[in-house]
Amino acid sequence: MAFEKISIPSPKECFFENIKSKILTGELTPGQKLPTERELSEQTGINQSAIHLAIKDLERTGFLYIVPRHGTYVADYIASGNYDTLHEILKSGGQHMTKERVVALVETRNAIEGGALIRLAASHTPDDVRQLEAHIRLFKDARGKGLSADELGSMTKDFHYLICKLSGNEVFILLMNSFTEISQGLWRHCAGHWGLEGLIEQSEHILFLIRQGKGLEAQVYITEKFNEYVRDCGIRL
Repeated sequence: MAFEKISIPSPKECFFENIKSKILTGELTPGQKLPTERELSEQTGINQSAIHLAIKDLERTGFLYIVPRHGTYVADYIASGNYDTLHEILKSGGQHMTKERVVALVETRNAIEGGALIRLAASHTPDDVRQLEAHIRLFKDARGKGLSADELGSMTKDFHYLICKLSGNEVFILLMNSFTEISQGLWRHCAGHWGLEGLIEQSEHILFLIRQGKGLEAQVYITEKFNEYVRDCGIRL
C-alpha cells in the first residue's frame, strides 16, 4: 500500500497562519500592537528568527505593518491590502468565510464574468457558440442520470469558466481560476438550489443573449440570478 507524503508546516508557517487567522476572525483588530518578537518567541516557543520572517511575510501580505523603533501593528487589510492579501484569504478555503465575505467574493467573480460576457457577446465566433452549445448538451445528457450536486456544480463552474476563456481576455480566466478553491462549495450549493432544469434554462438564456450581442443584458441576468439565490438562501447582501 502506498502512502502520500505528509507535509508538516514549519514553525514560521504555523506562526504566520495563527496570526492571519486571528486577524481574519477579528481576534486581532486594526491598530492593535503586537508584543515584541522576543516576547512572542517566549510566549509561543517559536524561534525568534522564524517569528521575524513570518512577521515580514505578514507585512508583505497586508496583515501587519511595522513602524521602525515603535513596533508591529495589525493592519486594516481591507483598506490597505493587496493581491497577496486576497490570495491568502482565498487560500484559507472555507475556514474564514463569513456570509458577507462569500457574497463579496462572488460579486467580484460575477463582475469578472460580466466583463467576459460583454466582450464575448460583442465578438463571438461560430466556434464559440458551438463550444457553449456542446456544454449545454452535457447538461441535457445528464437528465435521468441522478448526478450529485458536486457533479452538477462542477459542470456549472466549467460552463461559466468557458465564457471567460472564450472572451479572449486571459486575465479574466486567470482571475476566475484564483477563485476555484474557495468557490467549490458555492457551485455545489447553487447547483443543488437551482436543479438541473434550472441550470439548463439559465445556460440557454445566457447563450441566447450572447448570440444576440446583448452582453450587458447577460451581465445583468447573472447578477440578478445570484441576488435571487442570495435572497432565497437568507444571506444578507
